[in-house]
Formats: sequence, structure tokens, C-alpha cells
Amino acid sequence: MNLTDFPGFPVFNEPFYRVGGYFRFRYQSKFELYGMGMFAHDRNLIPTAAPVLLVGPSINYSGGFAEAEYWLFPWLIPIMRYDVVNSGFDFAAGLSQRSSRNRFSPAVQVLVRANIKVNFEYERRWGVPVPGSAPPTFFHPNGALLGMDFVF
Repeated sequence: MNLTDFPGFPVFNEPFYRVGGYFRFRYQSKFELYGMGMFAHDRNLIPTAAPVLLVGPSINYSGGFAEAEYWLFPWLIPIMRYDVVNSGFDFAAGLSQRSSRNRFSPAVQVLVRANIKVNFEYERRWGVPVPGSAPPTFFHPNGALLGMDFVF
């Protein structure tokens, strides 16, 4: 941070950490499975107008993803991806329907030419609360993506 732009703003260190791992497995140049997992902790220090930090509730979360690709043909690749975030704080704050937010994403990629790729992906997402609804109801903002990449 450039302290000349913010005179009088105190400098503080917020202790947090993240630890994780990554894996990749490939079988006969046809099937590929890879993913990542992570755990994080944040002390949640809150800056105030006074040169004092308030200590909020500590936040722990974990998550990751796993993705599988199978090359049916050299130009056709179906994909399945699963993402997950485990955050009890989001559930307690009413930001999600459960303490685990997960997303399933089946997709397909078509390599039209050496420099053109077309992909389609559907995303099945977690429940998001509808504001002002009683009893609480949840909406799943699912989506579909269609894309084309061109490289020259």
C-alpha cells in the first residue's frame, strides 16, 4: 500500500493462511482427471476509524474442484467438472442454502480447426436466498455458456 496516498492510515498485518494441493492423472492420452483442494483460515480483523482493529469471528473454509475430460475423437472432448466450497460462515450469514456450495458443470468442446474451438457448458449452481421472502426460499441461478475461441 502506498502510505503517501493515505496519510495517517495505520499499517497492520492480518494473519491468514491457505494450504492446498493439486493432482493430475492422465491415461493413454484419452482420459484426464485433475483437481485441486484448499483449506483457508482468516482472523477477520476489521479496520476502524481509530487506529485500533476489531477482531471479528474467525472464518475457516475449504474447497476445490475435480474435472474429468475424455477425448472421444481428436476434435471432440466431453468434460465434467465439480466445484465445492465448504463455508459455515456463508450459511450462518444467510448467503447460501447450505454450508456447502457446489456446482456441477457438464461441458463439451469441439476443436473445429487448429485455431478455432467451440465450447458449450451448463452450470448447476447452489441455492441463493431470495431477499425478503418469508419463509426463506432459494433460487438456483443455473446457466448455460456457449463460446468460441479463435487464435491467430
